[in-house]
Amino acid sequence: MDNLYVNQLTVEANKDLYSMLQRIGACENEFKNTAHGISYDEFLLWLKEQDDWSRGENLPIGYVKQTILLLYKDKIVIGIGKIRHLLTEESRKQGGNIGYAIDPLYRGNGYATIFLKLIIENADRMGVAEKLLSVEKYNPASKRVIEKAGGKYLYENEERWFFEFK
Repeated sequence: MDNLYVNQLTVEANKDLYSMLQRIGACENEFKNTAHGISYDEFLLWLKEQDDWSRGENLPIGYVKQTILLLYKDKIVIGIGKIRHLLTEESRKQGGNIGYAIDPLYRGNGYATIFLKLIIENADRMGVAEKLLSVEKYNPASKRVIEKAGGKYLYENEERWFFEFK
C-alpha cells in the first residue's frame, strides 16, 4: 500500500493539519474533534494544549494524559488518532480510550484499519494496559474496521458495540 506512517502531534504550526481537522466534523462517528470550527489562531493554542495533555500537564478535571497520533500518506496528513493512557469509569461508559478519524477525502481506501493497528501498536509501546473502543450501531463500517484490526467483541448495549485490544 501507499507510504503510510504515524507521527505524534507536535506544536509546530501545520496548515495541512488544520485544513484536515476542519473537514472532520466536531463529533463525527463519535470521534470528538475539538479543533473543528476554530480559527487558525485558536488552532495554534489548541496545539499547545494538546502538547501539554500529552505530558499529563494542565489537564482539566477528570481528564487523563492523552497522546494524539497523525497518519501520513506520502507526507500528507490523512488521519488523527487519540490514545488516552488510562480508562476512567466515565470513559468506560462513553466508549473507551482509543479513537480515530480519517480525512473524508481519503475514506474508503482501507486506511482506517491500518491506522487503528498502528494506534494499538503505539499504545502498547506506551504501556497502555487497557485498550477499549466502542462503535455506534448505526456505523457497521467502523465495526468492521475494529474487527479487522484485531478488536475482540466484549459486549453491547442498545446504542454501541464494545471491543478490546489485548
